[in-house]
Amino acid sequence: MIKMKILLLLLLLLAVCPCSHSSAAHYPTGKNRPCCLHVSRKNLSSQVVGSAFHKQPARFPCVRAVILYTQTGPICVHPRDSWVQQVIANITKKE
Repeated sequence: MIKMKILLLLLLLLAVCPCSHSSAAHYPTGKNRPCCLHVSRKNLSSQVVGSAFHKQPARFPCVRAVILYTQTGPICVHPRDSWVQQVIANITKKE
């Protein structure tokens, strides 16, 4: 009986869990800052807005990433990609 209740509770949690494998920044550490679990390697430079970015070190569960901002929210990108370095250079040049 108890095992059945636990199983039903787990199934309910899995059904409502908004799990995704996107490159969006999340808050899984419980702290009020984004944490990238994955990074995108796709050139998203045309979607970047504003003049802010954050460099995130790799600290489990977060991976090393640069967090850029788009109209749809923060995105996690690979810090070594040339387009990311160019976006960062343009942002810091404006400051």
